[in-house]
Formats: sequence, C-alpha cells, structure tokens
Amino acid sequence: MKYFSVPADFKDESIDKLAYLNSQYKDSKVIEVYGQKTEGNIINSGRMVDTLPQITDEQFYSYIRKANEKGINFNYTLNPSCFGNLEFREQGIQEIRSLITQLEERGVHCLTLSSPAIMELCKKFNPHVKIKASAICEINSPMKSLFYKELGVKRIVLDPDITRDFGKIKNICRVMGDGVEVIINNVCLRNCAYKMFHYNHEAHCSRGEMQEVRDFFTNRCSMQKAKRVENVMKLNWIRPEDLKFYEACGIKYFKIQGRQNVLEGDLFKVLEAYFEQNYTGNLYDLITLFAPYNSFQCYIDNKKLDGFLDVFYENEKFCTEKCDSCNYCRKFSEKCIDIETAENLNESAKKFFGSIDTYKKIKKPSAHDLMNLQNMEFNFDIQE
Repeated sequence: MKYFSVPADFKDESIDKLAYLNSQYKDSKVIEVYGQKTEGNIINSGRMVDTLPQITDEQFYSYIRKANEKGINFNYTLNPSCFGNLEFREQGIQEIRSLITQLEERGVHCLTLSSPAIMELCKKFNPHVKIKASAICEINSPMKSLFYKELGVKRIVLDPDITRDFGKIKNICRVMGDGVEVIINNVCLRNCAYKMFHYNHEAHCSRGEMQEVRDFFTNRCSMQKAKRVENVMKLNWIRPEDLKFYEACGIKYFKIQGRQNVLEGDLFKVLEAYFEQNYTGNLYDLITLFAPYNSFQCYIDNKKLDGFLDVFYENEKFCTEKCDSCNYCRKFSEKCIDIETAENLNESAKKFFGSIDTYKKIKKPSAHDLMNLQNMEFNFDIQE
C-alpha cells in the first residue's frame, strides 16, 4: 500500500474528491492533507504565508472536521527553519504550547515540525500528537534519522537531495522501518547551495518582517536552473513510473508538495498519475501541479525518461556528481527535451530574472553614496 500526503486547499468539496479517489484504488490512498492557519500570532512555516491559501480560523477548523469525517487526517505544518528564538523565550514557549493544545483539541493529531526544541515540548505536553520531521530538518543519513526517532518522531521526510541515493535510503529505512516519507515532485536543484538560506528567508518572511528584497532566492534559483538544459534532470523529482524503486527500499509514504500551487493547479490529476504509476505528458506539469509556474519551463516528455532512474537503483555508487565528465543527465535530456527550444527558453529566463532582480538594484551604490565614499578619510594606524 502507498500512502500519500497532499497539500490542503481548504475546500470541503476537495475532501469529497479525495475520499472518492481513495475508494477507487486498492493499493494507493491519501491519508492526510497538510497546511496551516494564516491568522494568529504564530503562522510560521516552511512557506511564506502570503503565498498560501488565505483562510479564516472558521474555514480552517471546518475543513479539519470534514477531513476527519472522511477518514483523512490533517497534518499541521509548524516547520520554519528559524523561529527567531521564539521557542526559547517564556512567552514564546507558552504561545507554542497553546497553539499545539488548541489544534489537538480541535482535531489535529499530526504535526510537521522542524525544530528539535519544539519536538521536545510537544513530546512532553502533547504526547498523543504524532510528529513528522520536516524535509527542512535535512535528514540525509541513518545517524540523523536515529536522532529524530529517539526524539519521538514517528515519520521523517527525507532530504530531497538524497532522492536518488538508494544506498542511503535503504539504510535510513532500516533505522526508521516504514516511517519514511519522500517528496515526489520537488522542484529544487540537487545540492543547491542556496537551500538553507532560502529556508531561513521564508521563515522570516512568515513573521512579517520588513524586507526591501523578497525575490533574491527565487530569482537566483530560476537563473541557476537555466544555466544548462540538463539541469532539469538534476531536480529532485520522482516520476509516477518510478515509485516502484522506493517501495522496494521500504518506503510507503509519498508527499506531494505545492501548498502555493494547490489553488490554481489540479492536484487530483497529479494524484491519478501517481496512483496509476503512469503518465503521458510533460513531467513539469506534475512537478507544478499543473499550475502556472513561469514562462520558461521546457517540455519534458515523461515517457522518454523510461530507464533514467534504473542505473541509480542498480548501482548505488553510480552518481559521483562529477557532471562535467559524466554527461549522463545531458544525454538523457537530449532524449526527452527539444534542446534548441530549451536553450532559447533558458536564455530568455536568465535575461528576465536578471532584469527584475531587486537585489541587484538595491546593492548598486548611488552617485551620492560614491561621492560620500570618496570624501571619507580612513585612519589605519594601529592603536596600542
């Protein structure tokens, strides 16, 4: 049996659709929807709040009741990479405890957390709430998974960067048993150097802090992907046809991300593809939930990717990340992508995201700043 965790759109009719979909398949089932409140003192999570479905508390709790009635759990995402030390101040601790208790009383029995400190709080004061460790914890080794298991975590979401490292996945499953979950439509470039900084940026945007620059990471992520056509092969996605490899490792839980896309996309079409383990079309549509992403995404023929993942599974040491000498991803991209079209799109993407980049504009000194700099006197004498 494959169990799926999907983003909440907070529409009651969507719960009915999910329940119907569950009734049509014997070996696949949506067991939980996940999301968060957008009203209240603590609304931090792994996403900027203003990109999420905006709901009232009444809508939020109504949706939870509906989900529970249909046998679908609600998993609350309290998973920013940083709380600004809120969890280490008495008032903050009380606010967090109050929120978790309120959620539990209103039917939320599962939390996705990123902070070990809050996991300790939850374990002590709300021991019946099941904890899932967020992908933001970057769990990428058996040792790290054991740490969270001993902390009382029932399920972990793997660091997307090890999605194709089947040796590590198998060893982590040996530690966690069937309590391992993998994201199947991750859009991030493998081992992106911006990732942790991007997580922190999202966390502080969620607290409503004033920022003159909010697009630094989204622009640079987009430009980084556009450097080479084959970079689309290095995103951490999993095709519907390739779920079998993860099941063979011992994974039963699969997560579809996209809380920011769920209102404009088609979650149910994505679910059908993964339930069927078969899809004919553009892989990018599954990655983005069929929602508008940007104008520079090339068409990736999903069926022409057959066989791409086999070598990663069969030879656990296949990928050395020496891309310049390997060219495996480049060769496969030539099979499933129109290279000329993709290169033109990449050039347009780099120009566009470079032109709208707020940080480039704000970091450039004005004529006034340059004049002041020239007029300043510096004293480099060392004082005893």
